[in-house]
Amino acid sequence: MVRECNACGESPNLGLKRCAGCHKVWYCSVPCQKSDWVPHIFACKPRRPITTADHLALAVRNNLFPQDTQTCKDFGFEHAFTVENRSNLLGLYIGLMGSGHIGIPPKTINDWRVRGVLVEEIKAAYYKIPAEFRGAYFPWFLQNQHILDTSAAADSQNDKGDAMVLRAWRFTGGAETDSPADIRARITSMPRDKKSCHLFYTILLSKWHPAPFDDLWIPFGFCSCTCEEEEMYLGGRYQLLITKCTFNEFYDAFRSARILDLFRKNGIDVDVRYLADVLQNHRMNKSVWDLKQFAITTEEQNPEGRIVNSVACDYGFTNCRKDAETQALKKVYRTFFERSDADPLALHDAALRGNIFGYLGSLMKLNAKYERLMKNPYPLPVLE
Repeated sequence: MVRECNACGESPNLGLKRCAGCHKVWYCSVPCQKSDWVPHIFACKPRRPITTADHLALAVRNNLFPQDTQTCKDFGFEHAFTVENRSNLLGLYIGLMGSGHIGIPPKTINDWRVRGVLVEEIKAAYYKIPAEFRGAYFPWFLQNQHILDTSAAADSQNDKGDAMVLRAWRFTGGAETDSPADIRARITSMPRDKKSCHLFYTILLSKWHPAPFDDLWIPFGFCSCTCEEEEMYLGGRYQLLITKCTFNEFYDAFRSARILDLFRKNGIDVDVRYLADVLQNHRMNKSVWDLKQFAITTEEQNPEGRIVNSVACDYGFTNCRKDAETQALKKVYRTFFERSDADPLALHDAALRGNIFGYLGSLMKLNAKYERLMKNPYPLPVLE
């Protein structure tokens, strides 16, 4: 059997030494063994417990966001809400732990975190190298330390919230001298649709888009998207649109259900299959869109299990006798909406015909119990 170095793949005739921990892999040199330790620790029998810093080091090695939930929590990814911020944070750790000018090992990183000095030590490590070698991620970190410094997170979030409100207010033509408190008071007194547009601008100008648990997710059509990538695409279309029209034009188009006309007027193509159905009447949208929001929202995002009355009636939740049935029915609908070929309007039509079980049963295997759960009062009798 020809043995190879687990790090470099070479097969020298002599000199290969077996890992003393697992006795399963071989190395040609100490440097090779050290370089392979970051991924190998998870398959080996290390003399110390594996920490979240080890998971972070693996993410750094692979240039990927950490997948371990606790690692994301310990090292700030949980509080880096945008892809851009998560990428910047990963870049910071790559500079800190990679094979470049700093090269801090996972054991030291874990010690910093446990002692509560992670932020201070990261800054100290970067300040030890010349400014020209610190890269762009360290200046970003200096402006976003709240991601790791939880003691300052609340104040920072309040400051960020004020900054977002001010940015949107001034973008829409508000006075430079208005304070965040004054702005919030004036927005509160606005008509509902105008208030929604202001909040939507605040989100768009922060390079975000409404999430499924957000009240704006349905009115502005994000519920019609088939995946997160399509929601990001739609958000980008809106971000372009608000640079080409006035706020009053946008508000007027929204309240009169002419947002798509405004897109076309400004030469912006929007390719989202069911968007027109949602935007044609945001005050009286089909209940299938509320169903989708309920089905894909997690328990953490909707801890009280709130459900729109029309959804409960139209899609069988009033038939559920216990929470287990509610959760099972919700899971079926979530599975449907996650399908690449899901047609929400076909499901809506099936509900109006009183044939949800028949329609979904043609797409997926369903237990017979769902026939009872999916019954609804449709079709309604024709009044003569």
